[in-house]
Amino acid sequence: MWQKIRSSARKLRRRAGGAGTAGTAPGTRTQGPGRIYRMRRLALRKLGHWSRMAGAGLLASLGGLITLPLGLLWGGIRLATRHRDPLHGFAFPVRIVGRIWRFFLRRSKARHDKEAKADQLNLTVNDPRKDDPVSGPSLVSGTSVLDGNNSKFALAMRAAHSTYTSYHPRSMMEVAAEYAGLPSGIRATASAVQQMAVNSDQRFPCSKRAVAKLSEAFRVLMVAAARAEAMNTLFRDVHKFDIQRLQDPRTNEWMWNVTPTGSHAPKEAMFMPGRIEAGCVLMAVLYRTFEPVHMMQVGSEYQGIGYGLTALADAIDTLRTRTRDLYPVDDRVLDELGAIVGTLRAAASYAEMASKLFTEDHRLEISHNTHPRKGPAAESMWNTPR
Repeated sequence: MWQKIRSSARKLRRRAGGAGTAGTAPGTRTQGPGRIYRMRRLALRKLGHWSRMAGAGLLASLGGLITLPLGLLWGGIRLATRHRDPLHGFAFPVRIVGRIWRFFLRRSKARHDKEAKADQLNLTVNDPRKDDPVSGPSLVSGTSVLDGNNSKFALAMRAAHSTYTSYHPRSMMEVAAEYAGLPSGIRATASAVQQMAVNSDQRFPCSKRAVAKLSEAFRVLMVAAARAEAMNTLFRDVHKFDIQRLQDPRTNEWMWNVTPTGSHAPKEAMFMPGRIEAGCVLMAVLYRTFEPVHMMQVGSEYQGIGYGLTALADAIDTLRTRTRDLYPVDDRVLDELGAIVGTLRAAASYAEMASKLFTEDHRLEISHNTHPRKGPAAESMWNTPR
């Protein structure tokens, strides 16, 4: 009897695995394993989400019970004072329950979606159901297997570069805003580079040599930010009289204007964020939510950081060129802008070296992903457990 049960179980396992079915050679893989894998992962994700939400419900209920006396007291006071909305106090525990629930719901859904993306990418990169080689260039000298041009960092910084180069200030107040925003913009860029370096060191299986070079790029960026701060102080010092005319004009100050036309920009424009600063800060904010699910994405970001820093240097170099040709600014400010551009290009060179070290130290892993040996089904046998 037990032999029959074991035999039936083996037959069911063979059918689920796609082996020994009619019209299929023994040992041949079909679509069955992929479906079972997806169903199992889907069930685990849903079970984890429901378990987390059950815990959130308990915490929310506990929070509601703790704040219930306060809500009753608050509502009673509002009733006694004949407040126009006494129910607002009584509803306080309900609002606390809702806030706790929504907080954990958002976190659980974000984790669920991240795991779903990771599973989908795993099936795309190393799909055990197919034996077609993954398309991509081979890892030979002089070629790149990573797409840094489409990395989040490079795309964001090139957008910032495009935003500034297509912008033409109408007044020196707006030019002063660009100068004033450089320290903040460069620091925001440095924070994004530091975030990638820290994550690579603590969370990703990444080359330590590449991490060290990326940390060097961060340190050089901080030097550039400090130099931009000094340049802005110099600009405000040498043009103190010009700035005062704009900030605190005397009666009929316009009579000292060189031309009859006045400024088209309000004096508050010099305190508004510059275009370069706004692009860099937006990139840093967006980059905080970037969570790569595969090391090929990390490698693309390494390459893209070098491209992005070059784009930032080009944007500030455009500001330097305009300062030289168009803006009535002291030459010492122009020299400082040139030094900042040179420092940013040095940071970009460190980032490019980090990308090269990443490619060199991980050449085998990259090659196995782009050209899996004997197909993805065979290469996936070297997959590590999750």
